[in-house]
Amino acid sequence: MIKHLTFAAALGIFALSPVNAQSGEEAASDAASDAIDAMEDAVATAGDAAEIVMEEGTAPPQLIEFDLLQNKPSDYPAASWVNGEEGTAYYELAVDANGAVTDCTIIDSAGHAALDAKTCEIAMERAKFLPAQDENGMPIAGTHRDYQVWRKREPQFPGSATIHVQFTATAEGRIEDCEVIEIAGEIGDRMRRTMEDEPCPGMNRNVQPPYRDEEGNPVTRRVDLMIVVKTEELTD
Repeated sequence: MIKHLTFAAALGIFALSPVNAQSGEEAASDAASDAIDAMEDAVATAGDAAEIVMEEGTAPPQLIEFDLLQNKPSDYPAASWVNGEEGTAYYELAVDANGAVTDCTIIDSAGHAALDAKTCEIAMERAKFLPAQDENGMPIAGTHRDYQVWRKREPQFPGSATIHVQFTATAEGRIEDCEVIEIAGEIGDRMRRTMEDEPCPGMNRNVQPPYRDEEGNPVTRRVDLMIVVKTEELTD
């Protein structure tokens, strides 16, 4: 009998030991089926998901070091980054009885060939597994399904930029009277959103350490903060 168990894939694929009812124990068998059905219903609403297909009495391959399968910023294919290509690639890995990945198949494309190819390249090179097991606990070949999310991310400061703000740091540890003099240049989208939300550091916090005079007493000060960013390409 084959059970299809669907798990939220945000934390990877988890193994589940199936419940084997003894012959003739119909009540226990019904309870086990109800438990599996309830789990399937619960996780079906978890959003993006990966699927494990396993035969009753067996255990699927177990992923070791889930983080190894996640793409790094430097993994982004150059042409895809320039062209602004993004997407999510769903794939299936064939895992042999030694836990080695022998094949990668894209089962739902990210929409861009370069992203699909890089997805399988990462999985084939980095994935590590404990092999699947049969009903006797012996290693066997199995499959693992997962997905790779590709989202373009820029540096905080892709090029030259200037940030110039003034604010008052009170003796009570509050930031007040924030004034934006200039925010200009090449600033990444995430950094720009951060600067728009909190241009003066600490202004959205309740309190922070105050300035102090030579005797150690808290004092109020007006702060003029300027950050100048310059980038240049290094050559060999």
